[in-house]
Amino acid sequence: MTEVTFACQWVGFECEWALRAPDAQEVVRRMRDHVRCAHGLTDLPADLEARTAAAARPV
Repeated sequence: MTEVTFACQWVGFECEWALRAPDAQEVVRRMRDHVRCAHGLTDLPADLEARTAAAARPV
């Protein structure tokens, strides 16, 4: 299993939030919480979920 890294900026937000996770699925899970708390979204829209998973980069 290869760890991945992700930054909220990579999907278009002006945001400093970034993380390292075991895989893209974990990035998406954490991004759901992040967009609710930091960006006021009630959920992660399907298009943003896909872009989030695709943006995760191997470490």
